Amino acid sequence: MKTYEEYVESMRDGRVVYYRGEKVKDITTHPILKHTIRFLGRIHHGYGLSEQQVKDYFFTHPESGQLLSKFYIVPKSSQDLMDRFQVTYNFTKDSLINIAHIGSDMFTAMQMVAVYMGDEYAKRAQAFSNYLIHNNPVLAGAQMDVKGDRGLRPSQQKDPDMYVHVVDENTDGIIVRGAKTHTSWAYAANEILVIPSRAMGPGEEDYGISFAVPANAKGIRMICRPAIEMEATKLEMENARLRTSGHFTEAMVIFDDVLIPWDRVFVYKNGAVASQLALAFALNHRFTAVSYRACLATFLVGITKLISEYNGVAKVSHIIKNIATLISYAEMQKVCAKMAAYECQIDPKTGIALPNPLYTNLGKLYSNLEHMNAKEAVIDTAGGMAITAPGGEDYMNPELRKDIDKYLAGSNVSGNDRFRLFLLLREGLGLYGGLEDVGELHAEGSIWPSVMELWRGYDYADIKKTILNFVKD
Repeated sequence: MKTYEEYVESMRDGRVVYYRGEKVKDITTHPILKHTIRFLGRIHHGYGLSEQQVKDYFFTHPESGQLLSKFYIVPKSSQDLMDRFQVTYNFTKDSLINIAHIGSDMFTAMQMVAVYMGDEYAKRAQAFSNYLIHNNPVLAGAQMDVKGDRGLRPSQQKDPDMYVHVVDENTDGIIVRGAKTHTSWAYAANEILVIPSRAMGPGEEDYGISFAVPANAKGIRMICRPAIEMEATKLEMENARLRTSGHFTEAMVIFDDVLIPWDRVFVYKNGAVASQLALAFALNHRFTAVSYRACLATFLVGITKLISEYNGVAKVSHIIKNIATLISYAEMQKVCAKMAAYECQIDPKTGIALPNPLYTNLGKLYSNLEHMNAKEAVIDTAGGMAITAPGGEDYMNPELRKDIDKYLAGSNVSGNDRFRLFLLLREGLGLYGGLEDVGELHAEGSIWPSVMELWRGYDYADIKKTILNFVKD
């Protein structure tokens, strides 16, 4: 998979993928799923990027000589994390869509945590790392279990398959069963890296596992969610499809008694280390979230400022307040991401740099809580035409185009330009926006985990001591 062409060909490997209830014969030619392959080709192989973008987002690995995404640079310092923030931010800006790079976040966490399992597991993790840096496969991360009754722990479920777990083992490896959900891009990946979705307690050792498996392994099948927001706009004008032309579709990955060779098992029946892995990945991934969300928030600033000018209301007081709200939303997330990198923590055994938990979770919580307020500011500024304007097919009709050019003209702007902006707004507020609203509240962890991490990890000692000194007799 060293080139984009090799990656595309590797997708024709017999993997079992379903879309809208039908088995997909070849995802490389599927009208919707093929877009994910092109998009992942941008991230992993520089497909469609300019020469300068390739320099910005890729590096030549010193051991393998392979051109790799900078997302696979394992951070060892504050500057490495700052660079990771900037690459995430800039790549998101170039793509107008979030760059979550779940696989590399998970890979970094797995490399760190496998060491705590002992020498044999550390060697396996290193061997898998060598495979990645020499072959450059597309790696997807699978963490979220389907969970069943969320009021019960994994070991208390009526059906033990609600969490991925070990059902048997032999000399060749372990046999696993269960399902992972929210696995973005898994159907277009070469390898799937699996980790636990939560901390595991006593009696839940069978769930305390992490492993890697090829996407076409026997017993794996994937059910992709319908990309309604993309299908509904596939005939729209190209600028209205910028955000969805590289769209990703999540899949439910079902493990039906899948054999995992021992050399691909990185954590095994160890609740403490499995819990450490789940938390380390969550921290890395929330840092990624704040990094790309800061960029997406600036997208809201730009589009809202433009539509206020096009609508002739740029200097109206409540519109100014709306834009100030959006600026605050964008810049606060950027500040949190940079502070998380600046005040990072270094793992003592591996030297891997972890983003500061306080600033990472603070930024993520702010992003969660303020997303709907930011959307309200956009909607209030744009007006209803952001949803009710004619569609791209209407504009392609020469007779209707004259009406659109005439009646959608705004303040010193042509009907054509204002109409194109309305199409982009419709993507952000309507079709793609519906997905984004759920994602902004739940992706990379919902509100409550960030609240708990802030409450649990905050350093209360110094301020408590200061206050007690004031109240002493």
